[in-house]
Amino acid sequence: MVYKKFNLNYQGQKINVKNDLLCLTDFWKAVGRPKNKSAPQWLRLPQTINFMIRLESKIGHSQGMVEKYNKSGTFAHWQIALAYAKYLSADLEMHMSEVYMRYQAGDVTLADQIADKASPDAQEWLLKRIAQKVKRWLMIEPAVKRIEK
Repeated sequence: MVYKKFNLNYQGQKINVKNDLLCLTDFWKAVGRPKNKSAPQWLRLPQTINFMIRLESKIGHSQGMVEKYNKSGTFAHWQIALAYAKYLSADLEMHMSEVYMRYQAGDVTLADQIADKASPDAQEWLLKRIAQKVKRWLMIEPAVKRIEK
């Protein structure tokens, strides 16, 4: 899955992205650099290795799932990065779970927050898309009322 350029941060710490990989080192910094929880240590754990093997079988390749950049830190596929973030901090895990549940529940305030971060072009596309949905709904709604009677 390839993403357009995006910015992430947690508690004021920017999470860098390179070649669609998220910086594990930045997640570690964002939660206060916990001792014995650095990315290289976590990547050696049996449960981490098992997760990466399962992810590799799902996406079909292992190349580029984890990259080490000398001064920038360790970068990983977004699913690996989110698994690491959950390992690092209960607060960060709860933050991610809250966003996921808001998405699953169809919380339109989440869509509004996303739109606020979007480029003007993306906001214009979203406006047109919503206008099309409303237009369709307005056309369908009278027919539904007739059927309900």
